[in-house]
Amino acid sequence: MYDTRDQVEQFEGTPEVALEKGLSGLQQAASELGASALAVVVAEPATIEIVYPKARQVQCDAGARHTLTSSSGALAANTSAAGFLTSAVTPDASSYLIFPWSVSSRAVIIVFGFQGPLPPHTFVPAHLVDTLSLAAFAAWSVKEANRLRKELRLLNHQLANRKLVERAKSKLQTERGLTEQQAYELLRKMSRQRRITLAQTAEDLVCAARCP
Repeated sequence: MYDTRDQVEQFEGTPEVALEKGLSGLQQAASELGASALAVVVAEPATIEIVYPKARQVQCDAGARHTLTSSSGALAANTSAAGFLTSAVTPDASSYLIFPWSVSSRAVIIVFGFQGPLPPHTFVPAHLVDTLSLAAFAAWSVKEANRLRKELRLLNHQLANRKLVERAKSKLQTERGLTEQQAYELLRKMSRQRRITLAQTAEDLVCAARCP
């Protein structure tokens, strides 16, 4: 576990720019280690996603997941975790050196692949730990930024819908002499009858007022 506050100070720009810089550092590390493959995998509570070299979700059994997220070190070709990586992540490699980095419920795993049955390194060299942890933090930051953007879009959408409903209620109150609760119940009834959402019903009413 690493303190993200210490990592933030070493990055400038957007998370995507930081990830690009981090990947450059990982490629240099892969070359130094003699790795034939490089991948960055993000393990969420319910999903496993490859974010580099090609973004996609993959299936992973509980045993392999635990191995990948629990500790840094070598994976021989005959282990279940190595088999998962070969089949789903890096088909050109058979043994691995992994570096998991975790914050809260999300783990970022840096994966170096090798073609032999055993990787040439038992552990990640100490002088590469900072490079790997920074790259992992950048990948974590991109995922977190995307999650927050998605939440913000949802909140904005919900707020816009709420405003439409309020405007439609106001229109019904003015035109039909209804109370706020009566206007709301009428909107709900119209929505059920037309089998569309309450927000869509409200939007149609507001639009009809603008474009008679």
